[in-house]
Amino acid sequence: MFIWTGHIAGQTRVSCDMVTFLSALVLFGVLIFVHELGHFLFAKLVGVKILKFSLGFGPRLLGTKSGETEYLISAFPLGGYVKMLGEDSEGEIAEEEKARAFNFQPAWKRALIVLAGPVFNLFFAALIFVVIFLSGIPLPYPDVGKITEQSPAFKAGLMTGDRILEIDGSAVKSWDDVDLALDESAGKTMLFKIDRGGKVLEVPVAPQKESEDNIFGEKKKVWDIGASPLLYPVVGEVIKGSRADKAGLKKGDRILEVEGKPLQTWQDMTSVIYGKSGKPLTFRIKRDGSTLDLTITPEKSTVKMPGGEEKTIGLIGVRPEGNDFIRRYSLPSSLWLGVRKTWEVSVLTIVSIIKLIERIIPAQTIGGPILIVQMAGEQASHGALSFFTFMAVISINLGVLNFLPIPVLDGGHILFLGIEAIRRKPLSEKVMMVAQRAGLTAIITLMVFAFYNDIMRLITGKMIP
Repeated sequence: MFIWTGHIAGQTRVSCDMVTFLSALVLFGVLIFVHELGHFLFAKLVGVKILKFSLGFGPRLLGTKSGETEYLISAFPLGGYVKMLGEDSEGEIAEEEKARAFNFQPAWKRALIVLAGPVFNLFFAALIFVVIFLSGIPLPYPDVGKITEQSPAFKAGLMTGDRILEIDGSAVKSWDDVDLALDESAGKTMLFKIDRGGKVLEVPVAPQKESEDNIFGEKKKVWDIGASPLLYPVVGEVIKGSRADKAGLKKGDRILEVEGKPLQTWQDMTSVIYGKSGKPLTFRIKRDGSTLDLTITPEKSTVKMPGGEEKTIGLIGVRPEGNDFIRRYSLPSSLWLGVRKTWEVSVLTIVSIIKLIERIIPAQTIGGPILIVQMAGEQASHGALSFFTFMAVISINLGVLNFLPIPVLDGGHILFLGIEAIRRKPLSEKVMMVAQRAGLTAIITLMVFAFYNDIMRLITGKMIP
């Protein structure tokens, strides 16, 4: 199992502990079970006899037999399998059993069984997203944060702390609504109704087209006003062992000043820290009604920007407290949003594979089981929402990758079945063996490379590119 990490992790540091181990065990166990359950149920549906259902490969750890099927938990939890009668060439099949043998089924039935695994992974991801939208997701308030000088927002007179109530008469509930309105603006002047300290004002703002890098480092044009959502300089999380942690900074601390410079937004603080790596900085913070000063020296870190260039910045190891609210969606809306999100992540995964082949995305962004284990713990530490979102994304990765027409993957089996349906007879055993070996070699090579990336991250301690 391997993933492209660019749209999942961003700039992420990972660690390993018991929470990480248990989180990874749950992640692998659930996703493997869902995938193999798809094969299992559709094999049962079309009348194929199932000999074994295993979570994991290799030596048996636990197992029981129910009816004609043996259910196993095996030693290596990086996959699983459903063994069906007639799936391989071992032994003769009794005449009365041929009607229930996999290799005696018509091509369309075998295709259904093969397709069911990755399809179940996609459906499972959609189900997770539906539950997430029903439970509620955090959305940023439509409060204006950092404003770029000479930007449309600056020229229009918008100020940090303004809450956007309406745009062109349409109610604004979150900053996502602001982004959507800008995307649809086509550059026309828009009337913003804002609340400024209890006073309602109307401000005309004319978006301008800006160029920005997408997650693949490609330039794209967007309509922008030069304002970001408001994040107060309040600490939401302190990374264990970081410079901030060692200096005594705590969750909930409000940072009032850095080097005597008053702060309004989180970006005001980061703009100072990023440019002061290795230099001691004085932080004035407010904690439980008291004010105190701490000295923190930002750690020098090299990060890779969306365009691929590397940049050296200072980091102290903190994350902001969100300025957001929980929005819960109705069942019909959650169903639609869950399916849409699954589609979006699936497309992003396919595009990412293409970009890897085109070498637009560096190969170092490929991650293997070690990275997935680490990231499972990282996401679990951020809460159930982060963990289950991560599970949905990995489930989509697993589903999409298994659709690839590579022998030994489900997509390879579908390719062979399609050729068989056109030729009206299966490929020769020799051709199948050569193709299977080539596919297995490709998968093993990719897995070795993914493991290499994982190990190098462990050795060097570098962030994910």
